[in-house]
Amino acid sequence: MPSRLRVGIVGGGLSGLAVAYYLTRENSADGLGLDITLLEKSPRLGGVIRSRRVGDFLLEDGPEAFVSYKPAASRLVEELGLGADLLGSRDDRRKVYVLDHDGLNPLPKGMVFLAPVRRRAFWSTASLSLAGKIRALLEPWVPPTRKDASVQEFFQRRLGREFTRRVAEPLVSAIYGGNIRHLSVASALPLLYRMEQSQGSLRKGFLRRPLESSSQPLSLFLTLRKGMEQLVDALRKHVDGVTIRTGVSGLRLTPSSGGSYLLKGKGFEGVQDMVILSTPAPAASRLLAGLVSEEDSPLSRVPYTTTRIIYLAYRRSEFSHPLNGFGFVAAEGADTVLDACTWVSSKFDERCPPDSVLLRCAVHDGRRRREPMSEDESVTRVHRELRRILGISCTPTLHHVWDHGPAMPQPVVGHSARIESSRAGLRRFPGIYLTGAFIGGVGIPDCIETGRRVAEEVADDARNRNRG
Repeated sequence: MPSRLRVGIVGGGLSGLAVAYYLTRENSADGLGLDITLLEKSPRLGGVIRSRRVGDFLLEDGPEAFVSYKPAASRLVEELGLGADLLGSRDDRRKVYVLDHDGLNPLPKGMVFLAPVRRRAFWSTASLSLAGKIRALLEPWVPPTRKDASVQEFFQRRLGREFTRRVAEPLVSAIYGGNIRHLSVASALPLLYRMEQSQGSLRKGFLRRPLESSSQPLSLFLTLRKGMEQLVDALRKHVDGVTIRTGVSGLRLTPSSGGSYLLKGKGFEGVQDMVILSTPAPAASRLLAGLVSEEDSPLSRVPYTTTRIIYLAYRRSEFSHPLNGFGFVAAEGADTVLDACTWVSSKFDERCPPDSVLLRCAVHDGRRRREPMSEDESVTRVHRELRRILGISCTPTLHHVWDHGPAMPQPVVGHSARIESSRAGLRRFPGIYLTGAFIGGVGIPDCIETGRRVAEEVADDARNRNRG
């Protein structure tokens, strides 16, 4: 065995960069003697995270923020020295609407993450019928789920059909860009599923959770002053001991001598003692084809959806709607092209000039299929819908469109079994690890936390090998 253990990380999105960062820290702290190489197919790092300056506007092609109640992201931001650049959402305007056939309706009050917890506040809402509110408040007396149910089945059992259609469906669909009839509650909403299983109900679970400490950020959403790509740039600077290769394509992974592995493709060829796959599931499946069969590693069957992001800016003096909230999500029966609209200029400061308003609209293909549209057609149709929904008559002063390919993994029913089957198939090949959004969740904190845990596993493996 060489004096230095060679570790290859395939994939330079946020998950891969998080693995590289935490593994570099372990390497420096314990003198593990790791020679780390990160390989990325595209010419840039960061995956779907991309921030753009267009004049005085800051536009995010990928995720615009992360939630503060999952501490992995804010903790990493502080470690990277970016704490002063954290920008919180304007929570005095924290109101989200649901667009249905009868227009915009505010989400019910008294909820904590899709669960009615404060009964008096929830009862006062006008967004649900009397029967719908009574049914939702019966949630503590519904027995726990006994199988890997879909998100739709879960919410209909626990909170009723009206709550599911008017609240849960549009919110979860906006997060995943998918169909709640197919998404697994255990994999897509693990916090809720674990709470139900351990506490017997969502309301009981949230009431028994310890109060957040006063050191936690007060804002629900956090972003970075110069855009989320600031996080990518900082991570790259903090992994200066890692060899980074971009533009590497057509990689193949095959066994080599002494329990090592050969990574070979256009732009790179090298033997690695350990390999971390931080790619979308289908790409990981192709890489693993030289080691295990599709039956042993069914990652190619993890579905992905695409998203189109459409930014529209307007002159504030001509914009008649007050934008008193964070935006809206569209219910399934809303009959719109857009699935969600974030009122960026109300949600965050410093995203556009003071004399403008900025809206970010999302169109997903995983919830319902639509006819293909050109970029210009989608801008025209979304603007027409916003005129009708918000009652405006002005025209955009700026538009920007960005298409994400199949970038959003869909943890459908049976997802956890597929992941466990893939891991079981890899146990015959020590030193191969999986990470990424399809493993631990699609949010920025989820990808960071999954990467940190994999880095710890690899570091423990390295310690054992060094002792051996």
